[in-house]
Amino acid sequence: MKYALMVRNDDLSKKTALKIKESLQNFFIYDEKNPDLVISIGGDGTILEAVHQYLNVDCCFVGIHTGTLGFYTDYQIDEVDQFIKDVTSRQFKTMKRYMLEIKINKKDSFQTYYALNELRLDQGLQAQVIHVYIGNVLLEVFRGNGLCVSTPSGSTAYNKSLGGSIIYPGIPLMQLTEVAGIHHNAYRSLGSSLILDESQTIKLVGNHFNHSLIGIDHIHLELEDVESIEITIGRKYVRFIEYREMSFIKRVRRAFINS
Repeated sequence: MKYALMVRNDDLSKKTALKIKESLQNFFIYDEKNPDLVISIGGDGTILEAVHQYLNVDCCFVGIHTGTLGFYTDYQIDEVDQFIKDVTSRQFKTMKRYMLEIKINKKDSFQTYYALNELRLDQGLQAQVIHVYIGNVLLEVFRGNGLCVSTPSGSTAYNKSLGGSIIYPGIPLMQLTEVAGIHHNAYRSLGSSLILDESQTIKLVGNHFNHSLIGIDHIHLELEDVESIEITIGRKYVRFIEYREMSFIKRVRRAFINS
């Protein structure tokens, strides 16, 4: 098996990476270009960087958290020895985490991006007016700061802070959540998150997309001359390796609930 390391730029993460590399040198081949396994050492942001760097490589991911709690990580910093024991045992199962496919349409061209967590469309300086279509059917004319479309994996991230639902990972669903929608006698939108299956497409058509910011996981773009944005889920996924049982409910409890 070939592996690569994605390491956050701090002393503890670097020290942990060195220990892992030394421990695995007699078991696996280190290959940064075409690994079978990518070991992320840092936080959830480090995992996202790793996924995007190896988006077109057929590999699996596993995380070691060197900070506080990480939702994508199975191991904490005091469990590095256990991780080395587990990874060299070669006994594991995999979990699929589906990604958003995001098509940004301009007049004569388009660009495609992928997101493991979410797409965030936000404009804090003025209210946006966005026509929201599900397939070819108009759902609403949204007025407010913006919108978030998340995967099940991303449902515990920005989506949760917006009041959206937590969705079990491994299911090809996406969730549309409002960011500070305007609600009064003149304007009113859905007001709750909307969960859609893999057969659906969300299409966003905006009156004021120019100078709006779009976030795709850890990537930030400024929109110019964009006519529409189309979002689907289920065509592309990321495989995470699990060397030991760590149920989704345990992750939720560990991250959000005092025990």
